[in-house]
Amino acid sequence: MKKIFVAFILIIALVLSAHTIIYKNHAFYSQSVWINEEVLKQLGFRFVKNDKIFMVFNNDLIIGKNGDFTLNFDKIFKNVYQINDSQLYVNIDFIKDYFKLNEYSLNGQKILYDTLPELKSVNFENNNLSLYFSSEITKEFLKLEVENRDLIITVEPVNGDPIVIGNVNLQKSQNKFLLFILNNKLKPVPITSYQKNIVKIALNFTEEEKRIIKDGLIWERKVETFNKVKYLINYLRIDPKKVEILPVFPLNGIGTREDLRQILKNNGCIAGINANYFDPSNNLPIDLVIKDGKILSDKYGLRPSFILTYNNEAFIKRINLEINIYIGDLLFLVKGVNTLAKGEVLLYTDEFALKIPKDEQKLYFIIENNKIKAIGYIDKVPDGDMVLSIDKKYKKYLKDVKSGTKVDLILNSDFPFPIKHAIGAGPLLVENGKKLIDSAEEKLRYGNGIATSKTTRTIIALTKEGKVDFIVIEGYNNNGGMDYDIAADFLISKGYFFAMMLDGGGSSAMVIQDEVVNQDGQIQRGIPVGLGVK
Repeated sequence: MKKIFVAFILIIALVLSAHTIIYKNHAFYSQSVWINEEVLKQLGFRFVKNDKIFMVFNNDLIIGKNGDFTLNFDKIFKNVYQINDSQLYVNIDFIKDYFKLNEYSLNGQKILYDTLPELKSVNFENNNLSLYFSSEITKEFLKLEVENRDLIITVEPVNGDPIVIGNVNLQKSQNKFLLFILNNKLKPVPITSYQKNIVKIALNFTEEEKRIIKDGLIWERKVETFNKVKYLINYLRIDPKKVEILPVFPLNGIGTREDLRQILKNNGCIAGINANYFDPSNNLPIDLVIKDGKILSDKYGLRPSFILTYNNEAFIKRINLEINIYIGDLLFLVKGVNTLAKGEVLLYTDEFALKIPKDEQKLYFIIENNKIKAIGYIDKVPDGDMVLSIDKKYKKYLKDVKSGTKVDLILNSDFPFPIKHAIGAGPLLVENGKKLIDSAEEKLRYGNGIATSKTTRTIIALTKEGKVDFIVIEGYNNNGGMDYDIAADFLISKGYFFAMMLDGGGSSAMVIQDEVVNQDGQIQRGIPVGLGVK
């Protein structure tokens, strides 16, 4: 019960607050007062977790026990770390004390810094505003407001005496700058991107853009108001009868991550979005992946799948899927595909980039052209082959299996048509044009605030006519994104018949002809699976 309560507190913190650390000219962002392991590593900490926490920074040794840290066997910091789901979280106040950082409070958020960034120069040319700083910053430093046709930008906390080029009015006060771009003929729509110590703001003077990429493929970007809140929404409107939609992967295979732009380029796609959730510890996708009828990752629970048939018809459904493999006349149920998890019967394809786990209690069979090619462990799947591992408790049934034995892999599903491509994720948002009857249960299938947090969302939605829309929804000018309920209501108001979420937050990305069209204009992190369009 205590563990559940701690997890609940952490999720609430993630939703309610976000904080920035500026240290040695680098910016580190945390979604809560509890700093996760990834940020700790970026800051330079190294740690080992067992019954105690052993953490090292330079020549300092930090030992943690029962939530308390002891620094170099001397100074004690009380209640400064937690373990949740085997992950270490350190309170931001410990980071502040340890690095002797200053604190600036901004709209309920903490900005901790060793030295305030300086605004060095401001350049406004051809409706593009560039701000150059002495160090990296995060989006928390900027506030953009549009009043009538004027753009007002607040930058804080910063110092400096910047050089100003272009028609920008600048006012300076303590730790703050106000920038005014006035007397615009049309209402400006600023699109902001952050590139280390440079902030670029492109001004589009309309709240809607549209581009016909090819027959059957249209991109639109709109600023839309829903329930009195503004959102920046990118739509990729697809006719699956005229263009091809397919899962795409990094060049090095499953178990690696890559920038979505590069994934699409390597796969000959002109547009696409991010797809599956994934395990950041091994970069393996979570839930179903089928490409050209080949199973590459197995299903995860009762979550929905986006499915394309060989007739180029699109569906969003919860399906049951069983992976059966026949070795001669012997039938086995496959428990996992391209996975590092345990299981009696596991299958690996040549797309699997990681080393196949070696288990002395397993038998290994190399399969080529639906026949046993060899028997024995191998750490990588040969091109065009598959590797099957089976628990040795079935050895007595396999004694007659040899090179040349026939192998058949069969996908048994309650889906009525052969599946060409499929991606599993969720939650399911809209079914038959309505909210789910079991929406409360659907939200509970996803932990870590996936359904409840207001964040950037990547969504697949289907129209009544069978068209497919890829959608990325994000808060406009640093407002929060949508949670599950807001997204469901919004999509129903737009007339969609089926809809489901894909991975969101920092993974959300839409790329059109090599251009990232999200508001920040950049890829926040690499992904293991995308959905591309040719």
